[in-house]
Amino acid sequence: NVVVHRKMNQETKICVECESEYFKNNSEMIAICPDCAHKLYGYPNCEHKFEGERCVKCGWNGQTSEFLKSRT
Repeated sequence: NVVVHRKMNQETKICVECESEYFKNNSEMIAICPDCAHKLYGYPNCEHKFEGERCVKCGWNGQTSEFLKSRT
């Protein structure tokens, strides 16, 4: 799949909240993945599409921080 290949070549970062990798250009925040940015600050979340252990759209691996687990 060409889209997945192109996405996998994006620069990745590590979220300071949940420690998941994510694609840098897919988050509204500098150091936080789209999922944590959504849960903590109300930013729009990625409509995740998991293939294997990662979202092919944003690179997030589904991890959640202990802080966010305790909020739900």
